[in-house]
Amino acid sequence: MTLTLPTLLLRRPLGWLAALLLGFPTSTIAQEPVPTGDAGSSVYRKVLRSTVWVVSDRGGGKIATGTGSLVDRGRRLVLTNYHVVGNVKTATVYFPAFQNNHVVTEKKFYQDGRGRLGIEAEVVELDKQADLALLRLERLPPDVPSLTLAKESPDPGQSVHSIGNPGRSGALWVYTEGKVRQVYMKKWKAQLEPNNVVTFEARVIETNSATNPGDSGGPLVNDRGELVGVTQGGAVDAQLLSTFIDVSEIRRLLNRRSVLAMRTTTETTADKEKPKDPIKITIARDKPIPSDDAAKFFGSEAWKKAVEASEKLFKDKKTDLVIKTIPTPPMGDEEKVKKMSPSERLSYFREFVLKRIETEKVNGIYILVSKSPGSMYVEITKDARAQYPKDFGKKLQETLLTAFKAGNFDEGLTKAVDLVLEARK
Repeated sequence: MTLTLPTLLLRRPLGWLAALLLGFPTSTIAQEPVPTGDAGSSVYRKVLRSTVWVVSDRGGGKIATGTGSLVDRGRRLVLTNYHVVGNVKTATVYFPAFQNNHVVTEKKFYQDGRGRLGIEAEVVELDKQADLALLRLERLPPDVPSLTLAKESPDPGQSVHSIGNPGRSGALWVYTEGKVRQVYMKKWKAQLEPNNVVTFEARVIETNSATNPGDSGGPLVNDRGELVGVTQGGAVDAQLLSTFIDVSEIRRLLNRRSVLAMRTTTETTADKEKPKDPIKITIARDKPIPSDDAAKFFGSEAWKKAVEASEKLFKDKKTDLVIKTIPTPPMGDEEKVKKMSPSERLSYFREFVLKRIETEKVNGIYILVSKSPGSMYVEITKDARAQYPKDFGKKLQETLLTAFKAGNFDEGLTKAVDLVLEARK
């Protein structure tokens, strides 16, 4: 049985808690206003999670890399250039990872973690004339937003922003600012390979952005973070002259019947609410998984008792009691999670807990408490459910929640630990 405790705002006035428990209105990512101040920095943060590194194997030891952006979460579609993927059938896509609230930009990190971080993608649609391609991912990271398309093309003089993965740079997810010079129809030739010269014709945006090979396929957005174009390339014989495929061409591609007919796989609300069974775990270790009060919720005596209980349960019953508190969600997700609806937040923490259970091979009870935003999630793993009385999880939930709402964190922890020990006598 999976049990999810209601979202709560820990160590805050009860009025805030009541508002959150009742589903205090939050903004969706697409409606989020651009903060005042440094527009480039705020736009970068908003667009970053939707931007990917695209790697395609051309055979014969040749690897082509570029950039792309998630434009349809429901259909799991990433937009890039035709010349980034060429005639390959599949490519590998990487979303940005975060450590200590900062994006990891070193290429080696992703290359070494390909099996964990790389997502296979099928090339499902090409517009060779406009140099566009759509990739369909086999899966998506949780809660990654798709970019919103701008309603119209940008005007000359308008500020624009792009993110790319230039091959000559040692970094990924590189930001570039620019100004629109002009928007117009263009026909041009490009040599993709030694014996492959192609002709492109499309409505384009010309800017003074300093783009480089590897930026191709990446998003060009306005100050609101809306997609206005796709990076196509920079002129090698001119200074600060780069070409982007206009949003009108993007709309034309996305409105093709073949694209519209693709099955949408967005989870329904019911799907999000329905807990998933954790993977069956067989314990092959001789020590309990250590708990961690990283958010410093509990006093030393209460925490010592919890750790001792965890050790005793593992020694006597080969059952885990894992308690983890975190100051903020992992990978710099704090602000994103704060804006989620209660059901979205539930889904986010469920995904996090189930991944930790699988990674750490937990067999028992896993309790996660987040400080900012204040949230709690409890999971009893599949193999351990029969070891506890009927409705035990509900009783554990009520015990913790009642004490935490009153600000009695040590008392809540101690009572919860006593319940677990009593149940396993």
